[in-house]
Amino acid sequence: MNANLACNLLEAARRGSDRPALRLGDAVVSYGALDDASARVADLLRARGIERGDRVGVMLPNVPQFAFVYYGVLRAGGVVVPMNVLLKQREVAFYLSDPGAKVLLGWHDFAEAAEAGAARAGVECLLIRPGAFEELLGAAPAPTGDVAQREGGDTAVILYTSGTTGTPKGA
Repeated sequence: MNANLACNLLEAARRGSDRPALRLGDAVVSYGALDDASARVADLLRARGIERGDRVGVMLPNVPQFAFVYYGVLRAGGVVVPMNVLLKQREVAFYLSDPGAKVLLGWHDFAEAAEAGAARAGVECLLIRPGAFEELLGAAPAPTGDVAQREGGDTAVILYTSGTTGTPKGA
């Protein structure tokens, strides 16, 4: 049995692909569209060498693209490392270096800290701009739809503590 959390999305899309999965203002993303976008993100990450267990930084605000990327990382077999968009360059570098992330997907409005922190950590940075990101995904070949095999004890997400009494710790 595949314990990949992305299987939950596939099941929800199978049961009702037209049902709303995400809402932001007037924008509505169906389960089918979320499933397709996450499959395309997974293929994009695989093309960049992301394999089972690789850490991927996700520095996005509360936008639909966060869900595309989150489930795409999981589908590719990666480990999601969510990061606050307000982090400074040295903090971005730490949040990427500490878990050994290979890629950072950052929001365009916070490009300076994302790119500088990623460069400092030696990590590839992909910036996400609304519209351009969807065009990139739409122009890609039809997604494979593959979901990486994961075991129940495998890490899916690494959340960092606030670090109020010391260095933040991945949990």
